Amino acid sequence: MNEKYEEQLLEENPPYKLEELNSESILEDKIFDYLIALPNTSNKTRIIEKIRGRAKELKTIRAFNSIFKQKNQEYIQNLKAKGGNIIKFTDCPIENLKCGQWNADDTGIYKLDYTSTMQPIKIKACPHPIIPTEIINNIDTNTEKVQLAFYKRKQWQYVIVERKTIASNTAIIQLANRGIEVNSENAKNLVMYLSDIIELNNLNVVDGITHLGWVNKDFVPYTSKYGYDGDIAYKNIFESVEEKGSYEIWKQEIKKLRNSSQTLRFLMASSFASVLVKTFQINPFIVHLWGKSSNGKTVAQMICASIWGNPSKGKLLSSLDSTKVASERLCNFLRNIPLILDELQITKTKYKTYDTLIYELTEGKGRDRGTADGGLTETTEWDNIIILSGEEPITSSSSKEGVKNRVIEIEENEAIVKDGNKVVNTILNNYGFAGKEFVEIIQNKGDLFDEYNNIVENLKKEQNSPKQINSIATILLADKIVSEMIFRDNSITLEEAKDYFTRDIDEADRYIDLIIDMANANINNFYDSNNSFPPSGQIWGKVEKTTDGRGSIMYYNFVPTKLYEILEDNNINWNGIKKKMANKGYVIKDEKTNEYTMNTKINGTQQRIIKIKNIYFDN
Repeated sequence: MNEKYEEQLLEENPPYKLEELNSESILEDKIFDYLIALPNTSNKTRIIEKIRGRAKELKTIRAFNSIFKQKNQEYIQNLKAKGGNIIKFTDCPIENLKCGQWNADDTGIYKLDYTSTMQPIKIKACPHPIIPTEIINNIDTNTEKVQLAFYKRKQWQYVIVERKTIASNTAIIQLANRGIEVNSENAKNLVMYLSDIIELNNLNVVDGITHLGWVNKDFVPYTSKYGYDGDIAYKNIFESVEEKGSYEIWKQEIKKLRNSSQTLRFLMASSFASVLVKTFQINPFIVHLWGKSSNGKTVAQMICASIWGNPSKGKLLSSLDSTKVASERLCNFLRNIPLILDELQITKTKYKTYDTLIYELTEGKGRDRGTADGGLTETTEWDNIIILSGEEPITSSSSKEGVKNRVIEIEENEAIVKDGNKVVNTILNNYGFAGKEFVEIIQNKGDLFDEYNNIVENLKKEQNSPKQINSIATILLADKIVSEMIFRDNSITLEEAKDYFTRDIDEADRYIDLIIDMANANINNFYDSNNSFPPSGQIWGKVEKTTDGRGSIMYYNFVPTKLYEILEDNNINWNGIKKKMANKGYVIKDEKTNEYTMNTKINGTQQRIIKIKNIYFDN
């Protein structure tokens, strides 16, 4: 039977005759059950008012109102317990949603309530259809969001909001900016309505993720288990990890380039190897390509990016022109996919040396920061390889050993890619296949540690820097897998890999060279022990020449403050290097006190100095 027809029959066949009601029969349950069951129309209000009028005549109005209120509350509770009404939106994204006491159809959402005198009140939640469709549970932050669907301008629209937004009468008003009709008048009711829908229905729950890369044994975005629930600023990059064009066209073009440039092969291997950093639990590290301009460095980086997706600038290729916090957040978002940054020189004005930048990018973890509500933001962390390019080295003679160990520097002044325009055109139209295949290979291969450890042991026979051995071993293993399984060509040999180890790791050797070079260039600022000529300008100390019977020895006796100044200008801490330099014989300690400074006379005046050995002349 037609639903409206049933409602009409109910209105036309009341279980009473108004004029026959007395003070007892007007308070019977069947009267109230009938009134409550009436459809919420203007006619219902007229019927209730007629009976209330009869109750006044019978002087039972207070009892009538009291019972009616109690019965109405019981009805609402029962309605809610059973799920109550059903949403009746046209083309609703989810069918048969329970909405409790709310009436929800294309005209809007409302419910009926009654005043203390049982006068009916229409309480409006929203003038247009709106429902929650999905709960997004963020596994990184342990917070929830809700996807809302609302109908306006003849179409269903969707918005994802934080759970707390739709739980607050004040916060929910923010949704007005998204096109939802909410204001200070209906905010409270809309909060209650949405809460009831979530409570009464078993909505779909989706796990959300804020980053790319590994989640247990799955790799985002190569899995359907997770939806992106991160910073909107990175959604563009998230969506850039995709496939486009032809894998075969990309592979044919790139294979030719790999075979003609060992530098490109190593860079590509570094890009693939980024997803192995977490597997082998090694620290993030930098691969820095530098050399003269216009030799194809940027194109080489674009090729590295095309392994994973769109290699355009602003997609998977970025520039180093952001703040420390922004760099941390970008690393945290990429997580295991390589961070590829072009044009290192852009940041030169921001750093006294690049050492600080190196530490920031390779730390693997950001600093905890508070939120406005007193909590902590998500901890930023990453396990990947950072691929940089520039026109100069990223480390210097003053860089500490820890910095040197975190960087693989590649100087290349020959053309890496000859026909750059052709290559760029190819990879902008064909990309994103190789990274996905590489991840699938790793997932199917299982334990890679035997292969990795074998490469490590072979490298140890030639090198003595454990950190760089681990880094280069990871790259070599990635290249081996890629060569065997994807390109079917020869992989980088252990002999070729020797070219990528940093040679000047020892800090003491590098620091003594820097100090002596600075002193030699300013020798006129030292007194001379033989000729006693006065220095020109600022006094740095005294040159001392002596012999040990087998040859002549020259020392620079530095005024301590001047030596400290030279070192600080090069971001070197004297207390951090003095022991190493003394152990190498570059700093002469006082034989009596074993201190790093000693007394000597300069121009007839006693002076504390630091004695730096310069040259030994064998007779």
